[in-house]
Amino acid sequence: MMQKPRASYRRESAEDRKRQLAEAALRCIQRNGHAGVSVRQIAAEAGVTQGLITHHFGEVNELVAYAFELMAADIQSGIAAAIAEADDTPAARMDACIEASFSPDIFDQSTLGVWIVFWSLVLHSPKMSAAQQRDNGIYVNRMESLISDLAEAEGFRVANPRLAAIQFAAMFDGLWLNWCLNPASFSPEDGIALCRNWVEGLRRGAYA
Repeated sequence: MMQKPRASYRRESAEDRKRQLAEAALRCIQRNGHAGVSVRQIAAEAGVTQGLITHHFGEVNELVAYAFELMAADIQSGIAAAIAEADDTPAARMDACIEASFSPDIFDQSTLGVWIVFWSLVLHSPKMSAAQQRDNGIYVNRMESLISDLAEAEGFRVANPRLAAIQFAAMFDGLWLNWCLNPASFSPEDGIALCRNWVEGLRRGAYA
């Protein structure tokens, strides 16, 4: 009688395990807010011992910073994909960026609630601060490029595209925060219209 072949066993990589722990952390924060930033809760959510979190991250703030970077990367990837799929004009790429920023995948109260918890940790965690600065730098660099390309293509002047990009990023963060605290205050369509109006101000020389 032939023996059945043994089932193959794949040992999880350290990166796979870290991602699983980060996803568990996101679920805990999404469910419990700031109280979800807890080694005990995250370990229970992931079905592992608390020692495994210490092994991979040392402390909970390291894990939360890693979770932030994964979430931010997913958001940035979604926006970048929308821009890449847009018509090959600066105006279309700018508009795709705006629309993607208010898409249901991003403009979601539970997602933004996690984002607010992350922001609250930035001033007290060097790891979170560094992660937030990296993410914000990616967004500002993208907006600076979009603004510069739009100005060149349409023949208007922006005195300092980087400062304009920082202003746009701050406006967008403010809209996220305002909507998360009070979703009835405006709709995603209103947010898109506000950002398009801001771009129209660029065209009319508001930042010349």
